[in-house]
Amino acid sequence: MDRVLGQLSENGYFNSTFHWLMFGGRSFEQASCLLSKQNINYDTSITLVFDEYNPQNITRYEVYEVTGTVKRRGGRVNFELLGIVPSLMDLPKRAALQRDLEGIELRTALTTVNQHQPRPFIEKLNSARRPKSYSATTHCYQMVKLLQMKLKFKLTMILASDWRFDLIGQNSSHGVVGQLQANHVDFGITPFAMAPERFPICEFTIEIAHGTFYTVFRHPKSLNNNNIFLLPFETLLWIMIGIIFCAVALIQAISIVCNQQPASVRSCIDSLVDQSLLGTLGVLCQQGLHHRIIGIDSNKILILVAMAFSMLMLQFYSTFIVSYQLITPPKTINTLEKLLDSNIKMAVENLSYQYDFFRRTKDPTALKLYESKILPNKYGFVNLSFGIQLVKRGGYAFHCETSYGNTLIIETFTEREICELQQVELYPQRPVHLPMVKGSPLRELFKVNLQLLKERGLMAYHHSRNYIPRPKCNKHSNNHAEQIYLTDMRFAFLLLAVGMAASVAMLSWELAFERLQHWWRRYQTRTHIIPDGFVWLN
Repeated sequence: MDRVLGQLSENGYFNSTFHWLMFGGRSFEQASCLLSKQNINYDTSITLVFDEYNPQNITRYEVYEVTGTVKRRGGRVNFELLGIVPSLMDLPKRAALQRDLEGIELRTALTTVNQHQPRPFIEKLNSARRPKSYSATTHCYQMVKLLQMKLKFKLTMILASDWRFDLIGQNSSHGVVGQLQANHVDFGITPFAMAPERFPICEFTIEIAHGTFYTVFRHPKSLNNNNIFLLPFETLLWIMIGIIFCAVALIQAISIVCNQQPASVRSCIDSLVDQSLLGTLGVLCQQGLHHRIIGIDSNKILILVAMAFSMLMLQFYSTFIVSYQLITPPKTINTLEKLLDSNIKMAVENLSYQYDFFRRTKDPTALKLYESKILPNKYGFVNLSFGIQLVKRGGYAFHCETSYGNTLIIETFTEREICELQQVELYPQRPVHLPMVKGSPLRELFKVNLQLLKERGLMAYHHSRNYIPRPKCNKHSNNHAEQIYLTDMRFAFLLLAVGMAASVAMLSWELAFERLQHWWRRYQTRTHIIPDGFVWLN
């Protein structure tokens, strides 16, 4: 029997999959000594029956329940008497599992995510401050502390610098993944999300938190970054307005030519420019007109209709320009594809599971985003505080778990900047679980007690402390006045500069033409013979 039990222990058959009924004869001491050496754990189900010696030849049986904790961590095997029965057909039922782990020492692994810790890591895990770095480990540690108080076990923590998801399936003990797959620990405090490649190395319990992985950026007020003055109307409407006022200028020019008194060519051109082009521009800008234009009867109806049309267009245009700094612009970049098509740069939090995602994903949009916006960017992978500062500066999107990034947003962003924030999903939001080693005898025990913590609200309480929600936008705040920057008005300055350059060029041309004309007159006077007594009056 010793060899049989040894084979069962070696193959791990004393687990929750099998239920055992054993007969120990009348030697309790021998049977208990033999079973105490076996791999009997918390999830073992063994009923042990002894024949009770009775001189009256009345058969009775002593029924024991054989239980344990975790054998490889020094757990003891216990024998609890369930009762004495006259028949094997009437065995007493096993009680529900409500026992603790009797003070055994369990080992766990957690990661510091390669972050410098100026103080003991245990202080960070017990801190009551708002998290400003990866906080899922802190939340999970609080759950394990509650389990430790209830189940009465000791805890030895092994710090790992990283997850090392790249070592899945390899013979390595580095990182939290390596510690779990090498069976060096009993469970991990750093939670995992469910993924197909992780099922062979660990067991999952229940959802203890829900990650909030978003790409955050300040939505630009305008997608037309070149010229906000063209925003009120679409391109086709601008073309139609241009055609209409060109037609107005042409009709005025024809009317002026038909009613013009005979004069020099120069005078006719000046009149056309003055009365037709400048007059039409005055109608468009709601300015006064030259009296000679209004005096022509054929132009009165045209000018009246053109001014009415211009007034209606100007109302729409000026209303938009005035309200441009007052209204909340629509947030049109609401998908990953639109973010990819925009000119917004992108950075990602420098954590290994971000690299692991881009290495394993088959999503073409995510891969194209990685190749076009992240890899070429010198700020492709940065820490959390620098990434949030890039978002605050504008023109940058930053991908991180916003549960702790929101703390920096609340502390550093103004209310108007918070209202400009937009989020898109790079990959689906995933719940995270407390991982345990493959085949752990404590899996059901932890699952049940974590579920009890969840039902009693303790898990939600710690979740609210370690997972900061997205700050709300206060649209009615009057504490901030939106500034108008030079970049918003650069088209007006560019238009002024072009006009001034054209004016200077025209002035230079006029001066040069005047000098040339003066030289030509003097040349003509030198080449002609002047009669005697001729005097220039001017």
